[in-house]
Amino acid sequence: MAATAEHNKRLRIDPRIRERRNKVARSQGRRRLYAITAVLVAMGGYFAVRAILRTSIFSVRQIEVIGSSHYSSSLVAAQSGISIGAPLTEVNPTLVAQRIEQLSWIGPVKVHKQWPGTLQITVRERTALAVIPQSSKTDLEVDNTGRVLTTVAPGAGKLIKLCLMPDITSSRVLAQSANCEAQATPVGAYVNAKLTPLLAVGQALHSAAFSGFSELATSSSGEIDGLLSSGVAVRFGSTAQLPQKLRALQLLLSQASTASYSTIDLRTPLEPVLSNW
Repeated sequence: MAATAEHNKRLRIDPRIRERRNKVARSQGRRRLYAITAVLVAMGGYFAVRAILRTSIFSVRQIEVIGSSHYSSSLVAAQSGISIGAPLTEVNPTLVAQRIEQLSWIGPVKVHKQWPGTLQITVRERTALAVIPQSSKTDLEVDNTGRVLTTVAPGAGKLIKLCLMPDITSSRVLAQSANCEAQATPVGAYVNAKLTPLLAVGQALHSAAFSGFSELATSSSGEIDGLLSSGVAVRFGSTAQLPQKLRALQLLLSQASTASYSTIDLRTPLEPVLSNW
């Protein structure tokens, strides 16, 4: 019995310690309550704001289209997939831009939300660079990336013609362009990758404001040849050193007569050659 009494005496807790423990427990409980209350308030605020933003006050009331000349504003707005009255908060600018960029003449598109109710769409249109034969009755009009913008009648404009040929054996074959392969690429798609080097040369000519070419052609060998409006053939060889080749061509045309020659060979731009290829 004496041992049990001594044991119980050791187990008794000082009242001050017990009170301290109770205060700590009550403090922890209050903190948990505050945390739960804060979470509930935040969730309530979120859903309240979301509900307000989904009201007609913050719905799409106007779609503003900037920069489109080939398409009407109503057509671009329809292509966006966004209707008047849709919640502006749920408009995905990236998705809207991707839809509009499917239009053949449209390049990069920027979409901005202007609160409380305007969707602004700014487009940059593509520029026609060249034409490619599609059939005896139609040509494909393409930009510098090879995207088909529209179809036109042969000879309808002044754009340079691009040709894929099985073989180019002489300037005469180039001038006749009888073996120019027709391309069946649909509008909005991209032409055969084999035409990429011709697009690069065409873009270089455009950037240099050199408008004297009527045709560019390449064959299975990969060689690039061009035809001036005067009927003189120009041999580029490849797309390497294009700026140097164009400078050599401009210098040669300004200082020498090509009347007795059918070809200008620029494959070595530092030593251009006049010949009758």
